[in-house]
Formats: sequence, C-alpha cells, structure tokens
Amino acid sequence: MTRFMLSLGLLCAIFTGPKDRLLANAEIDPDEYIEEENREVDPDIADYSEVADLVEERARHTRYPIVLLHGFLGWDQVFFFDYFYKVRGTLHGKGYDIFTTVVSPVQTVALRARELAPQLDAIMQATGAEKVNIVAHSMGGLDARYLIAQMGYAHKVASVTTIGTPHRGSPVPDLIFKVLGKGDNLLYKAFEYLVAGFLGKGQKRPSDLDIRAALWNLSPRFLEEEFNPANLDSPDVYYQSYSGASSITGWGTGDRMDPLLIGFQVAFGLGTRNDGLVAESSSIWGRYRGTVSADHIDLIGQLFGSTSSRFRHLNFYQTLANDLADLGF
Repeated sequence: MTRFMLSLGLLCAIFTGPKDRLLANAEIDPDEYIEEENREVDPDIADYSEVADLVEERARHTRYPIVLLHGFLGWDQVFFFDYFYKVRGTLHGKGYDIFTTVVSPVQTVALRARELAPQLDAIMQATGAEKVNIVAHSMGGLDARYLIAQMGYAHKVASVTTIGTPHRGSPVPDLIFKVLGKGDNLLYKAFEYLVAGFLGKGQKRPSDLDIRAALWNLSPRFLEEEFNPANLDSPDVYYQSYSGASSITGWGTGDRMDPLLIGFQVAFGLGTRNDGLVAESSSIWGRYRGTVSADHIDLIGQLFGSTSSRFRHLNFYQTLANDLADLGF
C-alpha cells in the first residue's frame, strides 16, 4: 500500500503541477502570500516584478512570427485554460505575430517533432514568413532542437528560446522509474487514459501515448548519451535559454515551490538550484539569459497568472519578445 500511494502521489504531482494553495481563494493577492520570499534572494536571479513595459504605447515587432511550444503533459487550450497563460493574447495585442502549437502530451521527442513540423509549415504559409522564432517550455525545447537537427528545419527557424528545458536531463524520471519500474504497470496505463481523456480532449487514444518512452527521453542518460551527441546546434540558428529557480521556503530564490513539486526534491543533490523538475545547470543552452524566480509551473504563468512577486510572467514574455525584435529576429 505504501508503494502504491507513493506511486500515485508521484503521478499526480506530475499531472497537477499548479499551485493548489491558490485554489482555495482565486482572488488572493500574489504580493501578500509571497511577500516573505523576498527577504533574501540570490543576487544573480533576475527580477521581473515590474510591469510598466506592458502598458507602453510603442509596440515593437519581430521580423519573424513567434511560435510557442508546450512541454511534457502540455496542451494548447483546454476549455478557457491556455498553457502559456494569456501570453498569446497579450503579445498579439502588442502587435506581435504569435502562434501556439500542440503535439502529443506524452510521447517521444522524435514523434512530437514530426507532429510539430507541419504546424510550423502552416504558420509560415499563412504569414508569408520565411522563418519562425520558437519559444519553448520544458520538453518543447528538445522538440525544437530535434526538428532543426534531424528534420532539416535549420533554414526555417531563426531562433530558439528554451525556458526550463532539461537539455541534460532531469533526475525526476529516474526517481519515477525507481518507484514504478520501467516495465508494464497499471498506473502508467491509468495515467495514459487520464491524459488522453483530459488533455487529448478525446482526439487522442491511450494507445497513442507512451509515458515510459517520454520519461526516458527526459532522463539524464538519454539526453547525455544519445540525444545531445546526435542533435548538434545549427550555426544558422540563434539559441538562448532561461532557467527557473524555486525553493521550499522561497529563501534565496524569491519563489516558494509548489507543494506538489516538493516531493521531487529528493531527486536533486543537496544545494542543486532547480525549478522543481529541472536543474538550473541542465536548462542552460546556447546564450544563457539568466535565472528567474519561478518554479517549473510558474514559468508558463500557471495557475491563472499567480506566480511569485518577482516573476510577472507576462512582463517576462513581453521582454523576451522585445529582445528578439531588438536582435533582428
């Protein structure tokens, strides 16, 4: 029974992510429940608390459309609940051409990249653009790298920005495999049915999903020994990355970690700065743009825009888009 409960808890933690402490009161002021987190923050963690840039009249524009790629267990929109919370609408309102894509939430990088390719082609055809700017969260960054290295998309992608992507793997899959094993397991199958019904919105069958293969593709051994040597960066594409940092108390990072991510901290070494699922060192790729006060879920503005007081996610994405424009992309 203990093994079963721990197994169920791990799967629920992966699936549910957003801050449950906010569900009790959706009207809570983020500044009130986060205020003590700012007592001491590492000086190298960026502060995105200012939101003035969101209301400036002068809008900048990127040369190429911005395309948002979701991560593991991701989606485009379920009911009114979009993955990158209000990012698309906000940047569109500022004059940016911005699009979202959707691929299998629980599958290998290779399969997800094959699903992604025709969506990028359709975006370029609709806009008349020769290239796109990819902004990817978590596993989406691996999809983008595979697409460029293995599917000939280097000439179609101007830039890749990864946010909390486990480029060198995450220790969390190994923890899950240790608890559940790597073979057939009813909990794996139950989870695939749950994901197919909710995130797949009836368009995905459980047999279309493979949680064990997806977790293997996120493991350090796969990334370091197989993926990275086979998927080298293209000299024609600009790569940059951001990391998130969170902690149980908020001390040092400015963000109190979601309770549902805390259990995974046993997978990380003592003192390893991470966002709850990905270590800072693993998420650095290409030009490193810095670490922000956010756990893995905060990085996409969940739940409903309530993140840490030092990380206003809409301001972060606005700044990111402005930077791409200034760089000529």
